[in-house]
Amino acid sequence: MSNKRSRFLQKQKLAIGFFAAIIILIVAYLSFILVKEAPMVEGFNEGTHYFLLENPRRIRGDKVEIMEFFSYGCVHCYNLDDDLIDWVKKNGDKITFVRTPAIANEQWRVYGRAYYAMETNGLLEVNHSRIFREIHGTKRNIPTAEKFAELLGDENTEAFLTAFNSLPTTQKIERADQLARRFKIATVPNIVVNGKYLVKASTNVGLSRMLDVIDHLIELEKNTIPSSK
Repeated sequence: MSNKRSRFLQKQKLAIGFFAAIIILIVAYLSFILVKEAPMVEGFNEGTHYFLLENPRRIRGDKVEIMEFFSYGCVHCYNLDDDLIDWVKKNGDKITFVRTPAIANEQWRVYGRAYYAMETNGLLEVNHSRIFREIHGTKRNIPTAEKFAELLGDENTEAFLTAFNSLPTTQKIERADQLARRFKIATVPNIVVNGKYLVKASTNVGLSRMLDVIDHLIELEKNTIPSSK
């Protein structure tokens, strides 16, 4: 009798484990679909597809500022990056594009300092997408400034490490962190349009729709920016 009960309990545990695994797979799949491709919508609404910032930042000039909060450690930022680069090239005549590293932890702080160090030395254009591919495409670990320097090549090592550890880079990192706190950036990628609107990947706005929402917000802003002519 005890053997039958033992076998019954074992089968019951296996069945529970099987159904739990199925549920986890379903939840993971739905989460991926929601982030990667949210449903199409006819229009974009405040509070659903974008948000008005509580503490906006005044942007001067006749172009709309597009500020992306990102990290090299964020796979969603990696997935968005190629489309975002193409979009920026297409809209360069009417926008000012600014990347701002998010500092969620110490590893992301290293990534942020590396971003600004590359910017200082004119290394971003060649290496920005490459860094993303190394981390997420080839799964390469780049945990320190020295590992970044190895990737950039011996001819850039000294200048890169000097910029990485410099006071100006520290100040840029502090400013990036202050902006993230001001705009209440909790996840990435997040995009702030003209210091006023926040667009983020969510169940209502997948990665492929973020740029459509930004196009909509640029149209909203277009008539409020004074012409320089």
